[in-house]
Amino acid sequence: MVVAAAAAGLAMALITVEVTLAGVDSGNAGLAAAGRALMVVLPVAVGCYAWQRTTHRRFGVLLIVAGFGRFLSTLPESDNSLLYSTGRVASWFVELELMYLALSFPTGRLSERIDRRIIAGVVVLVAVLYLPTALVVREYPLPAPYTSCTSGCPENAFFVLDSEPEFVADVIRPLRDVLTALFFLAVTARLAQRVARSTRLMRRTLSPVLVVAVLRFFTFFVAVVVRRADEQAQAVQALGWGVALGLPAMAAGFFVGLLRWRLFVANALQWLGLRIHDGGDAETLRANLAKALDDPGLRLVYRAGGDGRWVDRDGKPAELPGPGSGQRVTKITDGDREIAAIVHDDALRDQDELVEAAAGYARVALDNRRLYAEVESSLEEVRESRARIVASADAERRRIERDLHDGAQQRLVALRIKLELAEEAMRQDPDSGADRIHALGPEVEATLDEIRSLAHGVYPPLLADRGLTEALRAAALHAPLAATVSSDGIGRYPPAVESAVYFCCLEALQNAAKHAEGATRVSISLSDGDALRFEVRDDGAGLAAGSPPGAGLTNMRDRVTALGGDLEVASAAGAGVVVAGSIPVRS
Repeated sequence: MVVAAAAAGLAMALITVEVTLAGVDSGNAGLAAAGRALMVVLPVAVGCYAWQRTTHRRFGVLLIVAGFGRFLSTLPESDNSLLYSTGRVASWFVELELMYLALSFPTGRLSERIDRRIIAGVVVLVAVLYLPTALVVREYPLPAPYTSCTSGCPENAFFVLDSEPEFVADVIRPLRDVLTALFFLAVTARLAQRVARSTRLMRRTLSPVLVVAVLRFFTFFVAVVVRRADEQAQAVQALGWGVALGLPAMAAGFFVGLLRWRLFVANALQWLGLRIHDGGDAETLRANLAKALDDPGLRLVYRAGGDGRWVDRDGKPAELPGPGSGQRVTKITDGDREIAAIVHDDALRDQDELVEAAAGYARVALDNRRLYAEVESSLEEVRESRARIVASADAERRRIERDLHDGAQQRLVALRIKLELAEEAMRQDPDSGADRIHALGPEVEATLDEIRSLAHGVYPPLLADRGLTEALRAAALHAPLAATVSSDGIGRYPPAVESAVYFCCLEALQNAAKHAEGATRVSISLSDGDALRFEVRDDGAGLAAGSPPGAGLTNMRDRVTALGGDLEVASAAGAGVVVAGSIPVRS
């Protein structure tokens, strides 16, 4: 379709050149032909370009139609009466279309009631005071913007009477000239108002077109007034050419606006791309978006926790703009969940790609902030866990020192004293000394048992020699509650891993014996895969709702997370407590 429209526009331009060269007798025929061809080909070319842009397709189609209409309005350059008359009548519709084109820019739709009323008034003016006169006037008014002919022009081919009624020249023409001038002045005022109240962002596309349109319609207003005052004034011809070249000038302005907008979009995307990894707070994110979209009034609002309210960065309630506010809302989603919204200039309403890119940037920035906060929280947990591990290690060392001092050390000191006494006794009475030495045997055994028990508390020999399953089965035999151990594909693992799982299971066994109300049995299960998994389950009454984790659970979690694993504690009323954890053991 675009190619066909472009070909049709080119064909019409060639016909326009031929008609103008054949109909203009002055030495400016070539210049006039070039000007008339430009009036046709430029709007069609720019319209075809805009037609390929989704956001401006409707306005592009209107430009193409205007270019085709301008082809008809160049027919008054012909010396053929029918072509001349057809072109003069078509020019009335061309002006109506140009008014619609200017007032509907850039969407191609009349969005405000006053604009629709202006166009409706022009339609009535053309239908009542222009079209009927095509049948009752012998000659069309001169000079006119769409013909170079100023005298001896072809007569009206649609004239159906014997003579022209006097009321046409006395009433109809003066009335329609006044109304035409007023409508052109109204359009000029509306366009000037749009330029004045448009935002900086809207001016990127609006100003090149609207400024040209304002000048063009004001020129037509002046031309109507000057022609009414003096039809022979030389300024009328110059003003006529200014009016005639208004459409290609508007098309050129529209093209410039499109290029400026594309450059703006490219710069905005580059700006956002370069700052996609920027950190910072909510204000930094808002400032980056405002800079990229050239919208100082841009705001960011966020969804509140659970009540669905919108709040600003300070947590205060925020209202979204309504229709007619000059602003638009683009929501930022994470899956099906709304997390924030960008309140931006309404000029971006049809720029889906740019707005989606900005929303994507905001989504990534918000995700980065969330991940950064999670990492900070995890690092804080790691720091706290390490501090607890260090404190636990210090406490364990102090316990060992205390146990050695209060237990084995005291026994060894006493044993030394008794050996010295036995030595003295052997010098005096060998038989008595031998009895004393023999009596020291049980104390030596008790000291060995105490040292062995202390060593088992640090790292059980069975765990080092036989592995995790055998060590836990041995521990289960001495547990206060009946305990079973099941394992599936369990082998040997690094000592740190086996130690962490062993002591977590022991702690869970002790917790069940101490705190599991009504518990009679405990089961321990081990399994292997990408991670060594363990589960300790009792059949007690379960934890009370809201019970805080004790020191034992905290120590268990610290042991597991220090090795990159995780620990979960689940409980249900009447279903006991399940302590489950896993530690990665495969690269």
